[in-house]
Amino acid sequence: MKPRTPIDERRLFFRYLARETVVWCEELCGTPHVKLEDLPKLPPETIAALIPRVSPGVEIVPEEHQVSARLPGASEVVALFPSVEANLAVFNRFNGEKTIGQVAGELGAAMLWPPERSLEHVKRLFFHLVRLRVCVPANATLPQLTVGTGQP
Repeated sequence: MKPRTPIDERRLFFRYLARETVVWCEELCGTPHVKLEDLPKLPPETIAALIPRVSPGVEIVPEEHQVSARLPGASEVVALFPSVEANLAVFNRFNGEKTIGQVAGELGAAMLWPPERSLEHVKRLFFHLVRLRVCVPANATLPQLTVGTGQP
């Protein structure tokens, strides 16, 4: 990974400043925001309505016993999760089209799991991938929230 130059640092600073200014203005106008790391604190019905998708620019790298990813601008891959049936079934549905609730329902039907177990599995995998900056909600502008990265 190449080292950041002062120009790169300045660009990141102004991007972050602009994003934070927009968030501040929208919050003044009554649109609440939440950082990605705060997603697990949302009410269950809001979490179930989130639509997971892979972040733009992330390259998924399937390996023998695990799934990995290369983040934008990175040369090394990051291990994401073991390549087991339940994880793959969930991750393949993180396509920006289905809600967490829908993915959990399909997982429960496929694995013959109770709804609580399948929902917990989907949420755990999604939040893990959010922490790694691999996944984000595709519907970041639900009526009750707007999602920001909280990162420069």
